[in-house]
Order: sequence, then structure tokens, then C-alpha cells
Amino acid sequence: MIKQEDIQKILDATDIADVIGQFVKLRKRGANYIGLCPFHNEKTPSFNVNSARGIFKCFGCGEGGDAVRFLMKHEHFTYPEALRFLAARYGIPIEEEQASPEALAMQSERDAVFHVNEFAQKYFHQILLTDSEGIQIGMSYFRERDLTEETVKQWGLGYCKEKWTDFTDYALSQGYSIDVLVKSGLTIEKEETGKHYDRFRGRVIFPIYSVSGRPIGFTGRILTSDKSKAKYVNSPESIIYSKGKVLFGLHLAKTHIAKQDLCYLVEGNMDAVMMSQQGVKNVVATSGTALTEDQIRLLKRYSSNVTILYDGDAAGIHAAFRAIDMFLANGLKVRIVLFPDGDDPDSFARKHTQADFQRYITEEAHDFIIFKTNLLLADAKDDPVKRASLIKEILLSISKIPDLIERTTYIQQCSSILAMKEEVLAKELAKILRQKQFKDFKETEQEVVNTQEQISDPHVARQEIENPYPDNNQERSIIELLLNYSNIITRQDVITEEDKLETQTFMTASYVISDIKNEGIAFDNPIYQSIIDIYHDYITKNNALPDLNLFIASENETLRKEITALLFENEKYAVSPLWHERYNINIPDRLDPDVVDRHIKQTLLYLKWHKLEQRKTSIQAQLQTPQPEEDMRRLLSEFGFLVDCLRIIRKELNNIAK
Repeated sequence: MIKQEDIQKILDATDIADVIGQFVKLRKRGANYIGLCPFHNEKTPSFNVNSARGIFKCFGCGEGGDAVRFLMKHEHFTYPEALRFLAARYGIPIEEEQASPEALAMQSERDAVFHVNEFAQKYFHQILLTDSEGIQIGMSYFRERDLTEETVKQWGLGYCKEKWTDFTDYALSQGYSIDVLVKSGLTIEKEETGKHYDRFRGRVIFPIYSVSGRPIGFTGRILTSDKSKAKYVNSPESIIYSKGKVLFGLHLAKTHIAKQDLCYLVEGNMDAVMMSQQGVKNVVATSGTALTEDQIRLLKRYSSNVTILYDGDAAGIHAAFRAIDMFLANGLKVRIVLFPDGDDPDSFARKHTQADFQRYITEEAHDFIIFKTNLLLADAKDDPVKRASLIKEILLSISKIPDLIERTTYIQQCSSILAMKEEVLAKELAKILRQKQFKDFKETEQEVVNTQEQISDPHVARQEIENPYPDNNQERSIIELLLNYSNIITRQDVITEEDKLETQTFMTASYVISDIKNEGIAFDNPIYQSIIDIYHDYITKNNALPDLNLFIASENETLRKEITALLFENEKYAVSPLWHERYNINIPDRLDPDVVDRHIKQTLLYLKWHKLEQRKTSIQAQLQTPQPEEDMRRLLSEFGFLVDCLRIIRKELNNIAK
């Protein structure tokens, strides 16, 4: 366990924009930073970070919290792991007991798989550098591929010995369970015999890292010419690793990609490693798998510009075509570099100097439309049927681009290359777009039909669309008061014990909570009621206000999301100073004492108004049904009292508005 005082030091030292900026490309906007949310797919930024309050909030998917919560969600850290990560980043020494091998086995499955992957990476790396077999076989291979020892260490490359159970035996001796080793994919269990053996035996190891640099999987390359064995073996999908959601090398490349606003994308791990050694640091690899939407969204966090570097053979060209359309559909700008047939980025880099290699990938990077058109034109030659097919192929790619202006620009470019009128191409593109729109409409229509059928099914419970809490807006406004004005002094009129009206000063939180409790007001929304109760307990028992971190770091997801949304509310709708400069419109200072006093009084009155109206409506409904005479008199008396109260509140609200 980490001591509470150390936790507070870590939280105090943490700059949330600095932490999240490692994973999300942020830009300054007013008091906040904004970027594309890493937790859901979006094209317009709705992810906000506020350094002053130490919180983030996505207004698209609702996720929110502090830096610790972000790391837990994004990197799958446990709470202690997130704190350790931040402590290491900001140089905060922490005191905690060292976990024993037995304790490791008792940790959660995800935590255990993370630990065993980190353990395996260090073990394979040490075998490569210090073991005789690792040096003679593994290190010799990397030297033959012209990798320097510095590069080997930077990427944490390794070697797994040829012995069937070398790694598994050592991991078991260090306290890791066979169950965790199998779940991580490092060890394979034969169902027929129940025996175990190393998945990566006799292979050089390329660790696969998370964005933050934690080993989450491995790729092993065989070094023999045995055709019966796969050339590459990858870690299977696990609780921490999904190959379609990871880009090899992103942990090292992310800063360079954001700084240069450009990402080089290659297929193989060795391609990425060699290019990095050649000084091209903004490079990532798909690890030989087909490009996925998740990988594109991951890349887009850091840059909207990508240059694809694929082999010049037929398979490489086909992969490039597929990648082009996927990137265009996601709003990225794409350029292509093809290497001479027989070469890939790794082999080409080893044949040339660093300067010549960098010059080649810069000069040979072509816009996708030029690349695709010239390539297909060479194939079509003078065949009119092939030429017509080529044009449709190009227009299909252009149709993927969501931006109208970009599509128009590419039509003009395509017209020049193909020597065809823009009008003809634009007409054909419009036809393709209409067909696409009709297809999307039919799919949406079918989704609606399916939804309606589900709702009409008596066995499926209907979801409530309306807010179940009639006074939700008023209750929410009270919570906003507490979060934004808690420790501000307010002047309010109160009735003294001598029945005199007197103006007194209060701390806002104390006044609001006491007024609500004295009036016996209960909130309908349980989240808001829990916040009221927490404030009440802290004020009455501790004579202090609760720390906002109590809410921001809460395990209650609904509470955490609601709090971060409320804290961002004022920032989100801040009034521009240009209103006064350009239009001479005076905007009251939200912290002006008179403004605060009126706002507090008005907010409490609106809450009372709605609570009384809710009760009044309930009594009216009861009066419409037969009642015993005594109940009828009681209801009528209460109804009259409510009408009088509402009249008084209306008068007070009118006075405030003047």
C-alpha cells in the first residue's frame, strides 16, 4: 500500500495536461486543452482537460476524472500502478512494501498478466545480452541485420532459448503461476497431455509495448529455414493485448509524430526498428497484420498526416490501396512511398546512408491520387475498358473523403492527370456519393426497424427516454453552487430568533446546506443527494469542506462523470472579452459579491419553487379522486398553503430579476 501522504504529494505534483498529452494530441483553447477522445471514435474534439482543476472530461462519451483515473482507463493500470507511474514521472519517492511472489499470484488477472509480461521482456533481453546461446544466435542475427547495440537496448529486443521450457521453468521458480503464464500467451499448454512449453522458444523477440511503454505482448521470429514452422509467432489476444488496437513502436514515436505532425507507417517490426535507427523516429508498424480502424484512431490522436511505406510488390501495392481508403474515410491526409521491387524499408535502409534514405522517403512520397492514378494508368495503357475501371477506382477513393473542399480539389487534380473534364468526373462522383448515401440510409432505416421491433417485443423492457427526476435541473444547479462557490463568503437575509430580518455573512456551502436541511428538502436524483450528504457530514462533523478529489477520483462512475461535467460547465461556456471590446456589452463578473449573492438566493428559490410545484401537482391529482372528508380537508389546507408559498417565492424571484 502507498502511504496517504505520498498519494497527496503525487497528486499535487501531477500536471494532468502533461500526463494526458503523452497519449492524446492536445491543443490550447481558452483555459482548457482539447483533443480527440481516446475512449470513443469522434471526428470533432470533445475531450477537455483543465490543468487548474486537474480534471478531464469528454462531452461526447461522458468519461471524466483525474490523471489517475485516465491512466486506469487508458492504460488498464490498477490504482496503485497509476500512482507509481505518476510518482516515477515526477520523481516523487514513495514507501511501500515489496510484493512477494505469493502476493503476485493473488493479484488480479490483468495485473498479473502485466507483471509477467514485464518480467518476460526483461528476461528475454538479458538472455540476448548475457547468455552464450543468446549472444551466439540472437545477437548475431541482429548484428547481421545491422542493428547497433544501442538500438537493441532502446527497443528492449530479446531472445528465447531453444530449450522447450527454459522461460516457463524460470518464471515458475520466481513465483508466477502456470495459469498466468498460459493466459499471457507466453506458455502453451497441450490439451492432450497437459504439458507446457515456451511459445517463443528458439526465436528472437520483439516486445510490443503499450503507448505508455509497458510490455503487453511479443513477436518472435524464427532463425532457421524450417518451412514447417511459422516465420513469425505473435502473442495471442489477452486481457491486456489486442493486436488490432496496438501500433508497434508508438511508445517511442508518439512525441516525434506530434512534433513533426507526420507519421510513417510500415508493415514489419524490423522496418520500424531500422528506420528509427536511420534517424526516422516518427515511425510505427502494423506488425504485419492488416490495418484496422482502431489503429487509425490511435494514430490520429497524434497527427492527421500519414505516409505509408510498403513493399513495391503486388501484395504491398494491394495493402497500400486498402490503407489509403481507410485513412481517407477517417479524415487523414495520405502520401505513399513504394520501394523498388524486392526491397522493403528495412533492406532499403541498410543499402543506403542515413541521409540518402531520408532523402528518398521525402522525395518519393506521393499524394495518394497521383500514386494511384499513375499506377493504374500504367496498367490500363490504351485499353478503354480498363481506363473506365481505373476512373471509377480513383473516384471511389475520393468518395471516402468526408470534406467537400478536399474532394473538389482532388477532382481538379484527377481531371488534369486523366485529361478529362471536371464536370464529367464530378457527375460520376456525385452518383457514387448518392449510392453510398442511399446505402447508409437503408442501413440506418433497418437499424430503426430493428430497434422498433425490439421495443414492441413485450419481453424486452423499454428504456426511459425522459429524465426520471422532474427537478433534475434545479438540483443540478445546487450542486454547481457547491462545486464552484463553496468557500466564497455570501451575504444573505435571514430571520433571527427574534423574528427580525437581518443580513448575515456565511460560507456559501454552509448556507446552502443548512437552508436545504432546514427546509427538509430531499433530492430526487440519488447522485445529487449523496453529494449533499457528503457536504453536510464534512461541515457538521469536521467543520471543513470535502476535497474535490473525493468526487473526481470516486469509484462511483456516475458520480465521477457528473462531477467532472459540472466542473467544466463554467469553463465550457465562458464569455468572450470581445463582447465588451467590440460591442460595448458589459458582462458581470461571476465572482462579484453581489452577483454571487443573487445567484445563490435565486438558485435556492427555484429549487423550492419546483419542489413545491411538484407537491402541488401531486395534491391536485389526489383531489380529483374520492377522498375521506378528513383527508379532503387536509389536502385542501395543504394546497392553499402551497399556493401562498409559491406566491411569496414568485414575488422574491421578481424582485431579484429587477
